[in-house]
Amino acid sequence: MPVCRSRAFRVAAWIVASLSGTGVHAAALVRQGSGATPAALQAIVDTFRADLGGANNGVGGTFPGGRREVNWDGVPDASAAPSFLAPDFFNTTSPRGIVFHTLLEDTGSAFNDFMVSASAASGTPVRFGDINPGYTSTFITFSAQRLFMPRGAHALQVQFYQPGTTNRAVVSGFGVVFSDVDGSSGGSRTEVSAFAPDGSQLVAASAPALSGGLSFVGISFNAGEKIDHVVIRAGTHALSASNDDGVGGVDVVAMDDMIYGEPHPASGCIFQDGFDCQMP
Repeated sequence: MPVCRSRAFRVAAWIVASLSGTGVHAAALVRQGSGATPAALQAIVDTFRADLGGANNGVGGTFPGGRREVNWDGVPDASAAPSFLAPDFFNTTSPRGIVFHTLLEDTGSAFNDFMVSASAASGTPVRFGDINPGYTSTFITFSAQRLFMPRGAHALQVQFYQPGTTNRAVVSGFGVVFSDVDGSSGGSRTEVSAFAPDGSQLVAASAPALSGGLSFVGISFNAGEKIDHVVIRAGTHALSASNDDGVGGVDVVAMDDMIYGEPHPASGCIFQDGFDCQMP
C-alpha cells in the first residue's frame, strides 16, 4: 500500500509493569514509534540502541556488554529468495547468537522455513515480489535492500545463544523494525512478547500502525531482568500469492532490522577457565 506521508512521526516511551500470576513481574522500558521513511524512524531506533548501551559487537565472540544487530542485507543470494534461510544462520554461518522457530504455521508444510527477500542484482523481484507482485510496493525497507519473514506463517519465536555455540543465553532487550503495519488493536496487532527463563511473560508491546511505512517496538530491562526468548506476531496473515494486503481484513507485515542485547548464558558466567568465572 502507498506510504501515507501526511501522518506525523510518532514516538512513545514509557516504563510499563507486566503482571504475572502473582503480581508485578518486571519493569520494562518500551520504545515504540513509526515513520513514513527510514530517516523518520531513525531517532527511536537509535534511542533503543542507547538503552542497550555499548557498541554493536558484530559477528562472533562473547562480550561483557553491548548489543547485536541483524539487518539481513549481508545474507548471500544462495540463502535469500527464492531459497530459504536456515533457522540458525545467525548463530552458525554468521554467529550473532540468534535462532528462529516458526509458530502457528498457516500451512502444514511451512515448519521452520524462513525467507529473506531478494536483492535487485539477483534478478528475483525485491521485497517479496516473487511471492506476490503487490508486495514490492506494499513494503519499504529500513536498511535496504532485504526484508525477513517466516514462510507460510506470521508468527515466530526468537531464541538466544552464546554466539557460535549451543549454549542457551538471555538478553537485556530486544527490538525489531516492521514494514507496513496496518492494525494496532485486538487481533490485528503486530506484537512483540518477551519471556523470562522460567517461561513467564515479562511484557508485551505492540507496534504502532502506519500503512505503507515503518514501525518499531523495542523492549529492554535495566534492573537485571533477562529475556530468555521472544515471540513476534507480525500482521494477521502469512505472505502468499493469495494474501493481498488490505483486502478482506488481510494485514501482511514484513520485518527488517533486529537489535538485541549481547547474549549471555543465564548463569551469568560468560568466560570460564577451570573454576574461574568472569561475570559481565
